[in-house]
Amino acid sequence: MESKPLIHCITNYVAMNFTANALLAVGATPLMSFCPEEMDEIVSKCDALLVNIGCLDRQQIEAMHIAVDAARQYGKPWVLDPVGAGFTELRTQTCRDLISVNPPVIIRGNRRELIDENNARRLACETGGAVVISGEVDFLTDGRKDLAVHFGDRIMTQVTAMGCVATAVCASFAARMGNPLEAAFQAMTLVGKAGENAAKTCRGTGSFKTEFIDELYRQSTQALSCD
Repeated sequence: MESKPLIHCITNYVAMNFTANALLAVGATPLMSFCPEEMDEIVSKCDALLVNIGCLDRQQIEAMHIAVDAARQYGKPWVLDPVGAGFTELRTQTCRDLISVNPPVIIRGNRRELIDENNARRLACETGGAVVISGEVDFLTDGRKDLAVHFGDRIMTQVTAMGCVATAVCASFAARMGNPLEAAFQAMTLVGKAGENAAKTCRGTGSFKTEFIDELYRQSTQALSCD
């Protein structure tokens, strides 16, 4: 795998800039497109695919289906962020449809979207991948083994797109690692530690984002230098 994996992000407009900077900070290269006509070609050249359903429209849904099917054809890992699943029928059904085309290697959401640990375990068994429920303590499972990540800070819940960024970092680790649960654990640990450290030095939610990106970069650079 490339040392700087190319991550194709079909993500929501609110999260795009933050996501791109976070991926760069962890040593990945972001690429973002919603154009259905180029989905197959992009996925064939990327190392992992991120699908975030935060700002759904018909063009995005079409692009998501083409991209997820291309990931199946080319053997590329893909990661799902089911933003708002369970809130509207369109969001819920879109997630179900994408999973039926090609089960994702990692699904990361919150308790409103993924409900509870038992539902996460069931979903992990159905997809054969890992499921992450973000919270004060992150819960991770592959249906057979459960893990927990205890890092983070409450201020992270007050910053837009933190969950979206966590899913993107999961995608970057999925591009590098074959074990979905281990990839998710490493990603969520990195995000949690970065958030915890950033909270100690920031002046508020605005400066937190800058401190957080710096922490991602610092920790990722240190990790790479130790390899």
